[in-house]
Amino acid sequence: MADKVRENQQYLRHKAKYIGLGNPETTREEFATQIHRDTLASIAMHKDILMYNSTATNTHPELYRQSLIKKMVQPLKREGPKTPGSEKS
Repeated sequence: MADKVRENQQYLRHKAKYIGLGNPETTREEFATQIHRDTLASIAMHKDILMYNSTATNTHPELYRQSLIKKMVQPLKREGPKTPGSEKS
C-alpha cells in the first residue's frame, strides 16, 4: 500500500516538474506533439546546439531559430495509412 502512495506522490512531483508528462487520458498524438515541441524549444534555446544545427544546415543561427519557433506552432503532420503498393523498391 505504501508503495502505491509513494509512486503516486512521485508521479505528481514529476508531473509538476515536467509539464509534458501527460496523464492516462493523453493520446498518442498529444504526447508526440509535446515531445516534438519540447525538442524544438530545447534546440532553439540552447546556443551551442542551435549553432551546431545551423552550421549543419548552412543557415544563419537566428534564421534557424525563427524557423524552429514557427515549426513549434504548426501541428504535426500525420502520416496516412501505408498501402503495400505505395512503397518504392
